[in-house]
Amino acid sequence: MPHTSKAKKVSYSSKEDRISALPDDVLHHVLGFLQAAEAVHTSVLARRWRYLWKSMRCLRINSIGRGHEGNDASLSNFINCLLLLRDPGSTLDEVEIEYDNLEDNAKWISIWIRHALSCQAQVLTVKPDSAMHPSLDGPPLVSRHLRRLEISHVNLKNNFLDFSSCTALEDLKIESSALQTSRILSPSLKHLSMDGCIFRHHGRIRISVPKLVSLQLISFDGRAPLLESMLSLETAVVSAYIYWVDVCREGVAGECCGTCADCCGNDDHNGRCILLGGLSCATNLELITTPGMLIFRRDLRWCPTFSKLKTLLLTDWCVQINLRALVCMLEHSPVLENLILQLRKQLETALALEVEGNNGLMHKPAGISGCLKIIKVKCLEIDDRVCKVLKFLSILGTEIIIQRTTDGWRYLLSSQDPVSRGKENFGVLMDVPSGDHSVSRVGEELVLLMNLPTCDQLQECKAEAC
Repeated sequence: MPHTSKAKKVSYSSKEDRISALPDDVLHHVLGFLQAAEAVHTSVLARRWRYLWKSMRCLRINSIGRGHEGNDASLSNFINCLLLLRDPGSTLDEVEIEYDNLEDNAKWISIWIRHALSCQAQVLTVKPDSAMHPSLDGPPLVSRHLRRLEISHVNLKNNFLDFSSCTALEDLKIESSALQTSRILSPSLKHLSMDGCIFRHHGRIRISVPKLVSLQLISFDGRAPLLESMLSLETAVVSAYIYWVDVCREGVAGECCGTCADCCGNDDHNGRCILLGGLSCATNLELITTPGMLIFRRDLRWCPTFSKLKTLLLTDWCVQINLRALVCMLEHSPVLENLILQLRKQLETALALEVEGNNGLMHKPAGISGCLKIIKVKCLEIDDRVCKVLKFLSILGTEIIIQRTTDGWRYLLSSQDPVSRGKENFGVLMDVPSGDHSVSRVGEELVLLMNLPTCDQLQECKAEAC
């Protein structure tokens, strides 16, 4: 038997192309981590790699911040060839198209999306140049395989958001886009996120997603959309800071007057909820906006029962002009356990709108849940309005935490026995000026016990804590 030296064995081994010997599925998986242009360049490595790019299952076309050789047309031609020269029988798992400085894209982007869906793409991400905002129009998308769709910086028109023929779609994310359509429709969608979008339809856009589990409507402009029933909803965040349509034009300093036609709901959807009706099945709910945005307060005229709601976050709108919006939300949340109030600094011009005393709210309303365990009040400073809110909350018999939004110290109000007084290296203990109140500041926490302190006492403690 011939003898082969170890050196020769190593030499033979070093020439062996073990990567090329891997199965196609493994090589396709490896190519999926590369940008599309880099994946195509692997065709020159060896004969085994020449056509692998034509059937890889993940396409990542990303020119953002990279630059590209040639002009806009060359990049468009590259994407066209990449999609059209694929093996006819190969399918796609994921397609990601992100590019900048591409002016000649509007006529192609819709074609690229529909071709990707014809290749059975399950995940599709389209992010064109933020300065271009191409329009996506035409007939509804059709796919039995699409599970996740993410789109940004586009104009969505007419029937493009009709996903009734995308029966597997569960996750939809839209960012920084304009919506010029009458409806968002999907019988299968479970997660919907819309951030920084503009609703430009002449009426209210209807969102019909009956199987939705989580909803995020963040920082949107235009008329608030009409939310239809969502019986499976668990978590919802509606955050609207930049409204220019659903606002009160009669109130002072942007606050709701509470009496004009806009505030009272005398518009094209008179007699029904716009947002709250569709959110009534949520377990965790955040309703965030400025006081001048009227849609939440208007919806309270037909306030639904939040039968599953456990955690609720509200902002200033619920304590303007008085506390009745806050009380209404509490009365219609029978199993609520956690309440969070985020209050901004009160404007001087708006102080006159406060109803002095809120005399009818100094006794616990019978309809408020006995399940409430803890209340958190987050504010920049303790002003007269915050004191009025605290005075009302104190009658609910629930632990209250007051947290300063700038540096994180907080007051903890409870009905336990007073803490002992003294001084330590880690904490400074001090007395509230009068009454039976003991205050302990340990680290970032300030504990107030027994009776609710007056506004002056809270402000003096706040000054010392700073």
